[in-house]
Amino acid sequence: MELTKVKAIMVLIIIFSISLAGYYVYSTYFVESGIVIGYLEADLHHLALFVALEKGWFEEEGLKISTRVYQNGMAEMDGFKAGEIDIGYLGIAPALIKRINAGINITVVAAVNVNGSAIIVGKNSQIDSLEDLAGKNIAIPGYGTVQHFLLLLALEMVGLSEEKVNITRGFGPSNMELMLSSGQIDGFIAWEPFCADAVTRDIGVYLVKSGELWRNHPCCVVAVRSDFLEKHRDIVFKILSIHVKATKWIQEHFEEAVEIAVKHTGFSEETIRLALENIAFLYNPNLEGIETYLEKLIEKKIILVDENFDVNQFLTEFIDLSILESIESVP
Repeated sequence: MELTKVKAIMVLIIIFSISLAGYYVYSTYFVESGIVIGYLEADLHHLALFVALEKGWFEEEGLKISTRVYQNGMAEMDGFKAGEIDIGYLGIAPALIKRINAGINITVVAAVNVNGSAIIVGKNSQIDSLEDLAGKNIAIPGYGTVQHFLLLLALEMVGLSEEKVNITRGFGPSNMELMLSSGQIDGFIAWEPFCADAVTRDIGVYLVKSGELWRNHPCCVVAVRSDFLEKHRDIVFKILSIHVKATKWIQEHFEEAVEIAVKHTGFSEETIRLALENIAFLYNPNLEGIETYLEKLIEKKIILVDENFDVNQFLTEFIDLSILESIESVP
């Protein structure tokens, strides 16, 4: 009997050891095979990522990085769910919506920028105010994006309901420019530099910049798949350190940053310079602003929660600034 027990225990130990070794091999391979970072199509908000790639800072830290491009933040969240990406630059609104509504388990670890969007209208559209958007065809990058949220905010400010505007969604910002130039839509809201590009190409004009709707509103964040964060905090520390370094570098090397932005977005220098007037780069999240986003998204029933949902508790779990704080504490 005792011999049988000993054999059983030995078998369990062997099984556990094999499982542990398998996990270690998988975990090591997972990192060594490359880390995938997602970002949005030609999004100037994500300039810190472009700078880091251009400067080779990931390689300097021994990180093998590849990137994956998405049409909008909602699509990028689906990329997280599918396991296509480990880390992503995307808007806070889709990050909140898909985290709660679809249960896609990500953690926000830093901010990327504030402001940076705008409502653009056709040059000859005779739209001179937000009130004039009533009955007009306005395109957004996608339902639940930051730009969708900002358009709803703009309409609310002048007493227009969403139903009073013909909102077209599901088109990339580059397609919106084509639609505006051909007269298929009267205007659009997108991220920079697509807004500035419509202006410099004489297709449209700024009706209102997002910072005029909500001064220094939260926009893009760095998010990490929660299981990746749990297993590889050291890797996330390196990537966030690079993000902080790149953000500070942009603030101190504007002219070279313009060159990198032109290279990585494919837009003209004139467009990039105009667009950068509409963006502020930073890495510390505006927690109060994110809470406002969440409450508004719940109020508009874009995010669906029950009566027991605790906003503060959710945000405490959703946002982890401990790695960012440890980076800032390093002399």
